[in-house]
Amino acid sequence: MSSQTSPKITRRATRSGLPQLSVYFSEAWRFRTFAWRWSLADVKARNFETSLGRIWHIINPLLFGLIYFIFVGIIAGGGVGSISFLGAIVGNLYAFLFFNMIVTMAIATVQSGAGGVLGQSSIPRIVVPIASTITSMNLFLRSLVAYALMHIISQRGLHIEMLLAPIVVILICMFGFGFALICATLNVYIRDVSRLIPHFLRLWMYLSPVIWEYTRITGGGTLNQLARLNPWYSAMTAWTISLGGTLDPNGPKIWEQIGVFSIWSVAIFFVGIFLFISKEDEFAIRN
Repeated sequence: MSSQTSPKITRRATRSGLPQLSVYFSEAWRFRTFAWRWSLADVKARNFETSLGRIWHIINPLLFGLIYFIFVGIIAGGGVGSISFLGAIVGNLYAFLFFNMIVTMAIATVQSGAGGVLGQSSIPRIVVPIASTITSMNLFLRSLVAYALMHIISQRGLHIEMLLAPIVVILICMFGFGFALICATLNVYIRDVSRLIPHFLRLWMYLSPVIWEYTRITGGGTLNQLARLNPWYSAMTAWTISLGGTLDPNGPKIWEQIGVFSIWSVAIFFVGIFLFISKEDEFAIRN
């Protein structure tokens, strides 16, 4: 019987440790249909193509919003001037859960796919988190239909700032994608990352103006200044203003917050991509 030699592991890398980016992204673009089909299959696998699945996906943020509305607005004495506060919480939750979904789904798909069919093929691994991000965007856009009804009921009105909402969505998607790539890469080396991320994201949500108004930390003081360094402060402030108008004429301006969050989003986006690409050849071995 002839002896079998172990397969050679090759790496198309430059001196920096990264592959030739032009070739890599060209290869990733060739699999755009694969990413789209993967996303559609993922949607079906999560029962979002059934009636109950679609209904649950729509009402889930509404239920969360109602719970937080009770705790923050009533029990904690946060002050509930009108139902518009509930509408603001629900709208903010849709945005943050969009980010949450991008991160958790990317980690799960990279963890399960790196050692499977993708581990035995030459498909660029970044195609997988791209597919999961497409899925997250698909589900987020569907959920906005339900929020539109809540927006009308809560009488948040129509504002010129609504024209900037798509920009905020794109920035959230970029920030989420880059952050997801960083977490997915870390999870390959430290398995407990996937268990810690849900708790970290929940804590991050509590520390951000998602279920409370951004005007609470517009004053001076070291603590307030540190709180405003949170990327999600600028993100949720811009998102809140884009949907409901400014809460304080003398407070943060939407263009300023979009500018700050743009810096965060672009930085995290490229750091995540370069980190993921530089380490992806080890995914199949470590999985």
